[in-house]
Amino acid sequence: MLPDTVQEILTTLRDLEQQETLLLEANFVERVYALDVLSFRVLEHIENVQYVHGYHAYLARLYHRAERLWQRLESVNAQLFRRLREQLITAPDTRATLYHLRETYVGHGEHQLTWEDLDADYLDIFINGVLGIASPPEETKPLESGMIAYHPTPTRVIFALIAHAHLSAHDVFYDLGSGLGRVALLVGLLTDAQARGIEFEPAYCTYAQERAHSLNLSRVTFHNVDAREADYTDGTFFFLYTPFTGRILQAVLARLETEAHTRPITIAAYGACTRDVAQQTWLQPTVQQAFEYDTLALFTNALSSPSGRG
Repeated sequence: MLPDTVQEILTTLRDLEQQETLLLEANFVERVYALDVLSFRVLEHIENVQYVHGYHAYLARLYHRAERLWQRLESVNAQLFRRLREQLITAPDTRATLYHLRETYVGHGEHQLTWEDLDADYLDIFINGVLGIASPPEETKPLESGMIAYHPTPTRVIFALIAHAHLSAHDVFYDLGSGLGRVALLVGLLTDAQARGIEFEPAYCTYAQERAHSLNLSRVTFHNVDAREADYTDGTFFFLYTPFTGRILQAVLARLETEAHTRPITIAAYGACTRDVAQQTWLQPTVQQAFEYDTLALFTNALSSPSGRG
């Protein structure tokens, strides 16, 4: 073993063990950062050292110390999320309550990524915890060519979407490729619209519907159907975070174009599909902008009023 490496691991672990404030529920962001440090700078580091240099009893003891601390911190989060979920379920105004919880525990500005997890920031972790969303269940059927594997919409994008969508009780919101349901669940909590999730994978659809039921969201439903075959006759707003590409995407857009001949609709796009949506001649962007991969863009059909939805 390398003495300097072992000392570095020990110093990092001791520093975290001495931060008693991490056990306070209110210090959510600091605790998530500490959990990342434990995972990558201590636990994973010890695993790598022992893989290269072989088993060592002292490192094994450090590993168990780090695991115990990790479990203590995780238990604080679990307790916090149970309490906040119950508060949200019983709140007369879920919109005001959820925004207040976000501000209290995470803040509302740009959220920095956690220490090494480039797929989730503090807001993602917080909202997943409050909604009770954990690891995805095992998939039960293979994806077809052109279908994109599960990758959740960043929560900050969902909040931005809701802020710009101006959804009312007259709207029916569709999330195409709804995964575990985070987009539709937040629409149900933060707006008066009905929300529908369209999901190809049965296990994901069942999971999301269970989450909606547990949160008492009767206006949020999930449908296990191919997006090319779904019934969109009541839809007014459609969201796509690149759930599919190529022929499938073009087929779904053709379905939506047919719907657009009968009424005003809005389509929001995020990710790689945004440029494809922007190329549809029957749509016009609500804001003129460059349609990049990380751009959230909204489009309306020619029947929509210039002032947008209310």
